[in-house]
Amino acid sequence: MICKTCENSLRSDFSYCPNCGGKIIRNRLTLKNIWQDLKFQVFDLDNTLFKTIKHLFTKPEVVIESFISGARKKYMNPISFFAIAITLSGVLFFVLRDIYHINLTESSFNPENASTPNMDFVIDYQAIISYLLIPVYALMTWILFLDKRKLNYTEHLITNAYTTGQISFVQVILGLIVFSIFEFRYDIFNWIFLTFSIGYQFYVLKRAHKIGAGSAILRAFGYFFMFLIVMMGIGVLAIIIGLIFGTINLEDFIQK
Repeated sequence: MICKTCENSLRSDFSYCPNCGGKIIRNRLTLKNIWQDLKFQVFDLDNTLFKTIKHLFTKPEVVIESFISGARKKYMNPISFFAIAITLSGVLFFVLRDIYHINLTESSFNPENASTPNMDFVIDYQAIISYLLIPVYALMTWILFLDKRKLNYTEHLITNAYTTGQISFVQVILGLIVFSIFEFRYDIFNWIFLTFSIGYQFYVLKRAHKIGAGSAILRAFGYFFMFLIVMMGIGVLAIIIGLIFGTINLEDFIQK
């Protein structure tokens, strides 16, 4: 018997190739076994996804420390976890904008007589932006916990992938429920949810670093101000890109 992945010789009773680790496929291709492979390789829905979500609420430090220490099969890996969450966030934004017809870029801080530039392209590329922001979030939390010397920058990347993914799952569920029942401005929902997000993130970091509540709250305020600076920078960059590619015009900012 030959492994179809690496062409290594195998015993007929092997289920996996000892050379490359590839699974030995004996059955004909059917929708059932395609779905089983998809569940195992991409979603791992049978146990690890839901266990990861549950334990990121109840014992997040265990999830993070398990992956960092090398126990990689106990919970879903942070990259897959984050990718699934961001994909579902894209579905949420599609539903809100194209089915519920909610303006996702309108701001309550605009004067009533001011035009609002078309920033929908930011929503269109939210998945890419989310991936690009993870290293920035990790840098921010790493700086805020430099004195503890418990997690290095890469470990903060892992932590932020887990926390951002978890926050995205909650946002999807709450967003679909809230906007299907109530008439609610998205930017107000977003600011309220931001408070929850930072609170949850520093609940996780508090448990991971084993610090007191007061210390965690002070660092959370520091993170909030750093976050605002980053968001303002992203806003300016988005406007510049929009001007370059013609999706927005300077006239959009002129009061009518």
